Amino acid sequence: MKTLASQEGILVEENKYPMTITFKDGSMDKFLAYYEENKEFIEDRLMNVGAIHVVGINIDNVDKFGTLMKNLCPKAPDFLDGNSSRGKYSSNVYNASEYDEASIVRLHTEFSYSNIYPKKIFFCCQNPASTGGQTTVGDCKKALELIEPEVVKAFDEKEIIYIRNLHSGGGLGPSWQEAFETEDKDFMEAYCKENGIEVSWKANGIVRLTQRRPAIRKHPVTGDRLWFNQVDQFFPAIYGEEIYETLLEMNGGEKDALPMFSRFADGTEIKKEYIENIIKVLDDITIPVPWQKGDLLMVDNMTALHGRLPFTGPRKILASMG
Repeated sequence: MKTLASQEGILVEENKYPMTITFKDGSMDKFLAYYEENKEFIEDRLMNVGAIHVVGINIDNVDKFGTLMKNLCPKAPDFLDGNSSRGKYSSNVYNASEYDEASIVRLHTEFSYSNIYPKKIFFCCQNPASTGGQTTVGDCKKALELIEPEVVKAFDEKEIIYIRNLHSGGGLGPSWQEAFETEDKDFMEAYCKENGIEVSWKANGIVRLTQRRPAIRKHPVTGDRLWFNQVDQFFPAIYGEEIYETLLEMNGGEKDALPMFSRFADGTEIKKEYIENIIKVLDDITIPVPWQKGDLLMVDNMTALHGRLPFTGPRKILASMG
């Protein structure tokens, strides 16, 4: 196994999860120089371990983070088809999450319901929360190993249909304009056609998007089989009976009108106990990453899942995808 030795002013802890690199008197320039010198090692560990936490390099605003990303991922495309609303500061710098601060964002792999998904996710801390707010990570391979064999077999054989009903403005979740970063229906429809997303227009400007994806994928380099989906996030009943009933009531009592949901690709319903088993495993493998201002977290989007804990105070974490 490749190793990355500590050097003066830089401590490397490979035995931690996530792997941690701490700079005593760091900066973005020092990190970039270190990265270029050790690129092969860092990329190898990121791919195999799944997450690397870099401490003490003062990446603490949008401009610095944008500059860093231009160096690390200069050819990063736009990732369209998003399933959550988030502020966008530049071509590839976003707010990490805009979910309610009292809620848990469970472990997930970014855009795993879509045809195009990022290889890597990067986070930096502009302002840590007063309490809580840690970004969380977990091992996709371990998730697959721990989920009940019956559940794995069902998802492996049947795959998943993800369904979203996106409004044109003034509804729950992102509008189709936000999700695809355009006002052009023709562009959105062409993108969907190219990426295997079925489009169906409904009343009041709502568009129904349907796409079939595998629940388990092989990492393109390591060959590891990995739990790579967002089925639990597309299962509204997990949010509690009161919230679920409220969502149904807001959508005329019709499950098919909910903003997002899923079923097996053969058309059968996914058992709630399957989702409960998945959630238990994801919760069991969740590792919180403590934020300090200026920290960087690099995540291989296939090897590791990520999420967020509840928080108080003016938390600001930036995200980028490559």
